[in-house]
Amino acid sequence: MLGVLAFAVIPGMQTRVVATAQAAPTLAVAVNASGFQLAAAFAGWLGGRLIDGPGPRSMYPVAAVLTVSGLLIALYSWRRDHRRLAATHSPRQPVTRQ
Repeated sequence: MLGVLAFAVIPGMQTRVVATAQAAPTLAVAVNASGFQLAAAFAGWLGGRLIDGPGPRSMYPVAAVLTVSGLLIALYSWRRDHRRLAATHSPRQPVTRQ
């Protein structure tokens, strides 16, 4: 199931990155992939710290906070892009001459 979810998310993100970064799509894909690798390393580090410190049960609330934080960031980014796109495609006001 994890593989199915990862396959559903990652290609869409890579497509969005390539479409957004028209000037340097290869660099953008490399940075995006590096972000995934950094997130995986951070997750391993954080999980180890939680198990070693407060214990395995502490992972559930931390995972919930990280998930909600990620969703809020995604929602903010989506709304910002949606507003920018709407402003770009809005009809322009006619210029009046005096």
